[in-house]
Amino acid sequence: MKRLPLEGVRVADLSMMWAGPFATMRLADLGAEVWKIESPSAWDNIRTLVPQPGVEEPWNSAYYFNAYNRNKKSVTLDLGKPRGRAVFLDLVRHADVVIENYRADVLDKLDLGWEVLRAANPRAVIVSMAAFGKSGDDAALVGFGPVIELMSSLAARTGYGDGEPFKTGISFGDPVAGTVAAGAVVLGLIARRRSGEGCVIDLSQREVAASLAGEAFVAASLRGEDPVHRANRSDRFAPQGCYRAAPSRVERGDAHDEQWLMLSCRDDADWRRLASLLGRDDLAGLDTKARFERHDELDELIGAYTRAHDAQALMERFQAAGVPAGRVLDTGAVLDDPQLLARGFWVQLPHPRMRRYKQFGPVYRFVEADPQLRRHSPLFGEHNAEVLGGVLGLSAAELAALTEAAIIGDAPINPGVG
Repeated sequence: MKRLPLEGVRVADLSMMWAGPFATMRLADLGAEVWKIESPSAWDNIRTLVPQPGVEEPWNSAYYFNAYNRNKKSVTLDLGKPRGRAVFLDLVRHADVVIENYRADVLDKLDLGWEVLRAANPRAVIVSMAAFGKSGDDAALVGFGPVIELMSSLAARTGYGDGEPFKTGISFGDPVAGTVAAGAVVLGLIARRRSGEGCVIDLSQREVAASLAGEAFVAASLRGEDPVHRANRSDRFAPQGCYRAAPSRVERGDAHDEQWLMLSCRDDADWRRLASLLGRDDLAGLDTKARFERHDELDELIGAYTRAHDAQALMERFQAAGVPAGRVLDTGAVLDDPQLLARGFWVQLPHPRMRRYKQFGPVYRFVEADPQLRRHSPLFGEHNAEVLGGVLGLSAAELAALTEAAIIGDAPINPGVG
């Protein structure tokens, strides 16, 4: 079996919440040894954001944290104390990568800015993921995924035709920025192999999100066009939309009332096929212009039909007839999706503080190396002795002194919820 691509690479991970941990999760999945570094007095907030109720150590059993911190090792260090800062710089000397997604000024206030990190290890690849980058008027602002999405123009492109912007999901910008940051790390490592020197990468999460708008920027820049909310409709194909289907099943004790089907008629031939399936051959002769003009009427016709049928059965029937259609899968359906199950995408990873449940596996499929989830998310400070003792050579007495000074620890200090 071949080695995973990043085996032997060490990552000092200062990131928190979603975007940064998502990036280092990708690196860990690819074989990197990731040291997740948290302070006993300022830990990753998602350890306690949605804790399990009634457990003794909620910071060690949060599903949110477990999802994005698998395959990592936990090291606790208070960087605000001189001894903690010194130990961290010793770790940097043994690391290949340093990554953080603090507000732009945080590292400088800790006297751990880029020049300090580069002096400690000129070969390190340093990635900063500040929400708005390390320069400019907005650099000092705090930014989370929903805010970044609103400031990237993506929300202005999304809506239902009434002019009101519509935000996607929970925080679309975070995993996208995290994936881009993981790619930046790999590019930095390739550049280091050629030059022998590390590099500093200033990655603005807002700029990553803004780059996704693509053709909308072209339209605004060249033609001065304002964004148009088309909901599920198209400016090229008609009819096109998302249509409610009949409730189809009961899973895990919950009735799934909302089943939906997407379909699109790309040309007259698609429409003739759909009209036949709907039992409306009298409308089969409508051309594209007429279908756009009567789109509301056609939506009502299609919706009345789909509401009486199961979404999966409809998708199969329409596809067999040559009409582009796809069922909208909710999270329950995705967990039971035959294709994902057949490929082993969902895995159940044992955790000493949590019950087994389905988690997504590695998305990079190197056939020869076959990445697997190696371990659950780390318990707080679980690897202090292994990393600080094994890598830096700190003695048991030194580790005890660090614990006594609250520079390291195996539990957060005064943990709250949220």
